[in-house]
Amino acid sequence: MTIPKIENKESKETTTLDFIKSLQGKKAVIVPITLNGVLVHKGMKFDVSATDYNKFISSSQSGKVSIVAASKDFLMHTVTPDSDRQLLTEILKVTGTLDHILPKVIDGAAPNMEAALD
Repeated sequence: MTIPKIENKESKETTTLDFIKSLQGKKAVIVPITLNGVLVHKGMKFDVSATDYNKFISSSQSGKVSIVAASKDFLMHTVTPDSDRQLLTEILKVTGTLDHILPKVIDGAAPNMEAALD
């Protein structure tokens, strides 16, 4: 099997394999936190690796811990700097904040994948 060449935005040819490798590694995701119209944090940072994500998926589907506990562990493990952990702990005590923050972190760490049905 030959690896196809693709055109990137800089019009420089690269292989598909090179492109896939460029998407690997830790991704920094910035999530602004606004509660009731008040900007609580201008951009809480989460550093997410494939290992972090895979551990989250495994633990949330194992049945040994609740999905809520797995989600909180994932966010607490990936938030940086460490000084933001205490603030995140308090934010996650507010109803609905976990449901707001978690998808933003996951979406920010994952590549934009689109399916075309032609």
